[in-house]
Amino acid sequence: MSRAILCIDDEPTILSSLKNQLQHMFGDSIDIELAQSGVDALEIISELKEDNINLELIISDYLMPNMNGDEFLIKSSILSPKTKNILLT
Repeated sequence: MSRAILCIDDEPTILSSLKNQLQHMFGDSIDIELAQSGVDALEIISELKEDNINLELIISDYLMPNMNGDEFLIKSSILSPKTKNILLT
């Protein structure tokens, strides 16, 4: 089964930095997915679930437009209850 980590932040430079650091740590053994909003991230979670990809970790910013990180993590836990979460501030 494929594995993934999902990073959510409205700042492209932070997303790029997270992706680079995670790819350096994990190489090609895990997919790194990126989203700039909670809404986009919820769609990605649904797609990963449909594709039978195990979402192991979500790293989310707290301050984002339209949906804060804590609100997003509540919604994401319904779609992916076994996924570990990190909230950045």
